[in-house]
Amino acid sequence: MGSRRLRDLSRRPGIELRAFDARPDRRQAAQTRFGVKTFETFAAALDWNPEALVISTPPGTKGPLVELALNRKIHHFVEADIWSYGVAERVARTPDLVCAPSLSFSFFPIFRALQELVPPAIGPLLGYQFALAGDMAGWHPTEGNEYYGRHRDTAPAREMVPFELSWLGRIFGPATKVAGGFGKFSRREGAFEDTWSLLMQLERGGTGQLTVTMGCPQDHRRGCAFGADGSATWDINRGEIVLHGAGQSASVHQFGELGKAIEPGYAAEINAFVDATQGGAAWSHSYAEYQRALATLAAAEVGRRPDLWTSVDPALEPERVLPAPGP
Repeated sequence: MGSRRLRDLSRRPGIELRAFDARPDRRQAAQTRFGVKTFETFAAALDWNPEALVISTPPGTKGPLVELALNRKIHHFVEADIWSYGVAERVARTPDLVCAPSLSFSFFPIFRALQELVPPAIGPLLGYQFALAGDMAGWHPTEGNEYYGRHRDTAPAREMVPFELSWLGRIFGPATKVAGGFGKFSRREGAFEDTWSLLMQLERGGTGQLTVTMGCPQDHRRGCAFGADGSATWDINRGEIVLHGAGQSASVHQFGELGKAIEPGYAAEINAFVDATQGGAAWSHSYAEYQRALATLAAAEVGRRPDLWTSVDPALEPERVLPAPGP
């Protein structure tokens, strides 16, 4: 992601861009590929007195950099992570500072279309389902063990849960309650958990289901939503949304394959951050919203405790009279 950000920012006129990386080979690559001057130490970078920071470090390492940006009142953009470092309330008290947690997906055409088309078409939500499938072995295969995706706590399947929840919450609302589980279901030697699955009650009503699996050799990103007035299905990789109204034939809408939209989307995101620091439109994705997605993952992982699971008794039958609903 750091290389993407450098590439896109180096194409923008009117800004002075510099980079810091602890590794000399990466500093050299930044100079060679993007013509960007670099710093050998972070202290030297701070002595340059930057107006804004783009924090593209691995999950679990961003907290001190976010704290530094807040302490020094420096605008900052921070890549998606599994943790928000508990700064949401502090950020809310600094409205003049652009504090921009990434939500790259919101800059892709298919996301804007989902926001605009699906809720009005289906009416009050009954439930949605979304599945992301991929292969974590294919994530940066040339990197070594320093790559965060090679470690259990920051593995791709876990990392992608809050990433997906962030944009799904924009469309269908955040979760208020969640049940979930995760585990290793592939047959790969030495691999760790590859699948997370969540069932959620949503703030706006209805339920949501999310499955993220990173043990599949094919990439899939598909969802469906069902409402009182109709339904919708979508395939993000294909850039396609299909709407089904009550008693009406399906309408198919195309918004471009994700493979062709992803790099322009990343460029639009980082440029929107720069625009915000220069008095343009405010950054729309708040730390509080970001924290809500992370809290949903945390609650699902708490709920995965063995003592909170109900074992299936093959002789058990459903109640003949449903109990009264709880509070």
